[in-house]
Amino acid sequence: MSTILSLAPQNVWKHFYSLTQIPRPSGHMEKITEFLLGFGKGLGLESFVDEAGNVIIRKPATPVWKTGRCNSSGAHGYGSAEEQRYCTRF
Repeated sequence: MSTILSLAPQNVWKHFYSLTQIPRPSGHMEKITEFLLGFGKGLGLESFVDEAGNVIIRKPATPVWKTGRCNSSGAHGYGSAEEQRYCTRF
């Protein structure tokens, strides 16, 4: 078992470890796409793949945070124009 599973917070690292176990060579993203869609849908969240192949998982804001501002995260740290496109519905 990986020592990553003993890191805190364990709930975060448990999911990160699961991601590391899915093969995803360049150009073959089907398995990770399925995993992420299943993860989002399993939590009852709106989950879909956009026309560019990005997995989008939307979680509604809690009432305290419905300020019109958008919070997004990406695996690569780029794509802010794309992120803003999905933030316009707030």
